[in-house]
Amino acid sequence: MHTSYVSVLVVGVLLGILSSCAGVISCSNENSAKTESFTLLNWNLETFFDASFDGNEYSEFKNGKSGWSREKYETRLDRLASVIKTLDADVLVFEEVEKEAQLYDITNRLSGTFNFAKLYSHAFFAADEGSSIGCAVLSRLPIGEVSVHSLDVRTGESDQPSMRPIMQFSVFAGQSGEKKVVIFANHWKSKAGDTGGETAAWRLRQEAVLSRCMQAVLEKKKVPVLACGDFNMDILEFASYAGEPFGADGKKVSVANVLLRSAEGQATGGLPVYSPWFDAQGNLLEPGSYWYNDAWERIDNFFCAGEVRLSAFSACTNGPWANSAGKPVRYQLYNGEGYSDHLPIMCTVTF
Repeated sequence: MHTSYVSVLVVGVLLGILSSCAGVISCSNENSAKTESFTLLNWNLETFFDASFDGNEYSEFKNGKSGWSREKYETRLDRLASVIKTLDADVLVFEEVEKEAQLYDITNRLSGTFNFAKLYSHAFFAADEGSSIGCAVLSRLPIGEVSVHSLDVRTGESDQPSMRPIMQFSVFAGQSGEKKVVIFANHWKSKAGDTGGETAAWRLRQEAVLSRCMQAVLEKKKVPVLACGDFNMDILEFASYAGEPFGADGKKVSVANVLLRSAEGQATGGLPVYSPWFDAQGNLLEPGSYWYNDAWERIDNFFCAGEVRLSAFSACTNGPWANSAGKPVRYQLYNGEGYSDHLPIMCTVTF
């Protein structure tokens, strides 16, 4: 296995708008003289295809006979823009977006404000060549240092399935952009069609790549690091960790509760990180982000390490994308109703 680069488009977008969600704990230096903060949202949009038929779509979206249409796409755009305005996060990370041109479609729906601080003027998209979907970022904060990390495993035992690359980027805060945090956006291999647990090995490989990449940032760049995305692993499927707090030199920081393993199948070793899915007593927060087989799963995650704090975390249920029971209202192609089978998750990042 090695890490390689795939194509990335960095998009300069000039349109946007605005509104929020709500846990605690951190990996932070509370003695820092000056801190910056921003709100971060992650959401799997569930098969967010555009209205053009390019041939690489999922079978149910391949042509007009499927029931997919420009009108339905426009409606989905309007709904997404409404959610973005309601939650009003500064940095948006989306999974299951088809192509980079959709970032312009989304930001066009968000135009109409003269408050330039609310504009999502920075964006990029990444996907493996030939992939049906990729990941996208929209940000009010400047984006830089963009790269992607993709698996290339050739063991001769089995073919590598189609997987999305891990996207790495930095956001900069402060009047002169002097404060930086590195973020990794993830969409790991799905369990769909998995009858014998065969996809677990591929997620473990993606976990190892993420762990090593995050560790490299902490050691070389000496800046805070975050990971977010749809990991297709419940938080309880990750290795738990109860060890020393983050930081050094007596800085007051939070205790890591999850271990990102740095080798395939490795039970120990790796990078200790903090997950806000657990409260201070170690209990899981309710609700989860994904409802499956009549139970909550927490497969959408934030992880942090270094001098950074995650607070005000929740799976967002305060809008029409969730029903009265707080469960996600998934998108239905046949009638064009709904949003996504995932809830958006959101937190405040202070560093």
